[in-house]
Amino acid sequence: MKKLLILIIGVIITFNSCKESNKLSKTENILKNRIESYIEECNKNGGSGSILVAQEGKVLFSGGFGVSNRNENFQITEETIFTTGSITKQFTATAILKLQEEGKLSVQDSISKFLVNVPIDKKDITIHQLLTHTSGIRGNLNNAGDFTPIEKEDFLNQIFHSSLNFPPGSMHRYSNIGYSILAIIIEEITQLDYEEYLQQELFSKAKMKNTGYLLPKWDETKMAHAYKCQENRATHLEKWKSTSNQVSYHLKGNGGILSTPSDLYKWYIALKKNIIIDEKSFEQLVHPQVSVSENGKFHYGYGWVISKSDRNTKKIEHNGSNGVFYAKFIRLPEEKHTVIIYMTNQVRYDTKNNAEELEKLIFDKNYTPMVPKMNSTKYFSGEEPNENMEVVNEFVSILLKTKTEQTIENFIKTHIPNTAKHKRFKEYFLAMQEEFKDYKLVHTLEYEDDTYDILLESKQGVIEELTPCFDLKFNEQNQITAFGW
Repeated sequence: MKKLLILIIGVIITFNSCKESNKLSKTENILKNRIESYIEECNKNGGSGSILVAQEGKVLFSGGFGVSNRNENFQITEETIFTTGSITKQFTATAILKLQEEGKLSVQDSISKFLVNVPIDKKDITIHQLLTHTSGIRGNLNNAGDFTPIEKEDFLNQIFHSSLNFPPGSMHRYSNIGYSILAIIIEEITQLDYEEYLQQELFSKAKMKNTGYLLPKWDETKMAHAYKCQENRATHLEKWKSTSNQVSYHLKGNGGILSTPSDLYKWYIALKKNIIIDEKSFEQLVHPQVSVSENGKFHYGYGWVISKSDRNTKKIEHNGSNGVFYAKFIRLPEEKHTVIIYMTNQVRYDTKNNAEELEKLIFDKNYTPMVPKMNSTKYFSGEEPNENMEVVNEFVSILLKTKTEQTIENFIKTHIPNTAKHKRFKEYFLAMQEEFKDYKLVHTLEYEDDTYDILLESKQGVIEELTPCFDLKFNEQNQITAFGW
């Protein structure tokens, strides 16, 4: 493997040349250089992540930029491990289709065939409906964090005693719980732990050695630490070890599997070559099963979103995030079988768009991609160096003090130009006002892209950020254009 080390402002970025035996053509090298230049700019501006870009079976770029562990100053490389978030869902969906190939289930089976004590309103929910988020089962359980331990029986009991959002099959609404139920069905059929089954039947066959929850022999020095509000939020592995040393059913099957872009590319190759599931199953996996947008442009398959690119070509993708990590997996089968895989340990409005920016760069030689600007300045209570901070301080003042509803509405009308967002902002605002009673402002972080993080402190000294609802983003007219990426 050939490695090129580029020193940029005292930070080493590792770029790995393509691993295939075929040399890159002149056109491919030009594209590779454009990608590297973009990554350099992202690094200069405080970004961090790992990226893989491939076309026609050739890896044009695979490498990392930024820091995975600021305390140790570990640099991100192609071997750095991130969480895949909801990209996990495609592993679960593939496992279900593999079991269908083996005659152990059908996607049209109802869940009551595999689970006991299913109540009447849920007994006819099908595996297909779970796969496509059309089951009516709620998205998440109340007060349930990804790392909150829960026994399988308690998890199912809480789901079965929860009301449905809508009659099964009548509409689409994203449900993490639905995919956790699928993980449980996999366990019931195989009599193996969900991760054990994936390791034996999926990951090992794809030669993926750096993918899983707890079973791989992880090198913890290669684990990316999450950073939110410039603070270290640890790794998934540390959080599992600090709780029950098990993966909670709140997360299992729907998110949180750890991996690297290079391992995900091996997964792509294994699917493409029908190593794990056959061609018929693969087509079912990426078939546009249900519409997920009013305009009909986006559809959900089984763990994949299917749409059209800006160039009117087929686009197969999925992202995943827990509000700190972010991952994106894009496949463009009609355009040189292009694959873009991106993972970061500090997600904000712009950093989550890196994969899409790379896509535009790849297919438009004249396009200048947007560079996320993650460097920040800290301002303490009362500091107002610019008009944006004046608005931020006004917002915090209203949030932390008992104000009339009219005061809140006046703020919204004055500072949020998009009236379609007024109702949602108010709902979030009132919820945050209730949650952060008796808190005080610690400081605000101003990023170079005109976005802001707000940190508050409770009477007990607990410091929390106003997320996910109120990461504020401003336009050039000092108006709020986005909140809660």
